[in-house]
Amino acid sequence: FSLRGQGMPKFMTPDAAIDKALANSKGPVVIADFWDNPGGGVAGDSTVILRALLDRGVRDAALAMIWDPMAVRFCTIAGEGAVVPLRFGAKCAPGCGDPIDATVLIKRVVHDAYQTFGASLVSMGNCAVIEIEGIEVVLTTSRTQALERTVFSAVGIDPTIKSILVVKSSNHFYADFSKL
Repeated sequence: FSLRGQGMPKFMTPDAAIDKALANSKGPVVIADFWDNPGGGVAGDSTVILRALLDRGVRDAALAMIWDPMAVRFCTIAGEGAVVPLRFGAKCAPGCGDPIDATVLIKRVVHDAYQTFGASLVSMGNCAVIEIEGIEVVLTTSRTQALERTVFSAVGIDPTIKSILVVKSSNHFYADFSKL
């Protein structure tokens, strides 16, 4: 009882988390989008932190994942290397930001991608990696939280060389990502 309220993680606004990440020159810094964790039952399509990164002009970041099956389908049709206008994210609930409308580079399309969680394989579904203003975003057809760094490497992103990594997870990511 005497420890009540002391075990919670420290929550920050997106801007405060970005400020703290940018102040760390050693990177990569992991920002957990605790609120938009599909493992907790939400859609996993929030754009709030991505919008804050874009508005701040942050580059050299990666975000996993935004659940948007239709955007993945559009990227699959356009193909790797295409530069296309795309609307993605923020379709499921109020408070999850606004859809992002941007011209994006489709860097990769991966069918039946999997991330690991210990010895388990967890489906990410079909995925598209898009680049928007220097930020790589993993779009997915499967609602799942980010569990390990393989959420990035499974789609060709090296998480160890990014300055900022945004993961949609609340707890499960920590064991692997804390090693960074």
